[in-house]
Amino acid sequence: MEDAMKLGRKTGASGFDVLFLACAKKANAKLVTDDKKMYETAVKAGIEVELLRELISSP
Repeated sequence: MEDAMKLGRKTGASGFDVLFLACAKKANAKLVTDDKKMYETAVKAGIEVELLRELISSP
């Protein structure tokens, strides 16, 4: 939870977004989301992330 709070202060993310971001960062896992704002926040935080709509539309 402390990691999530630090990440929230650093990125401005809140609520479930910051928890998902913190879990992905802690697990060193790729985050897959269709939320453009969460995607951009993850990129800024250095978290590996994929935007779902791009995965679906790519051949």
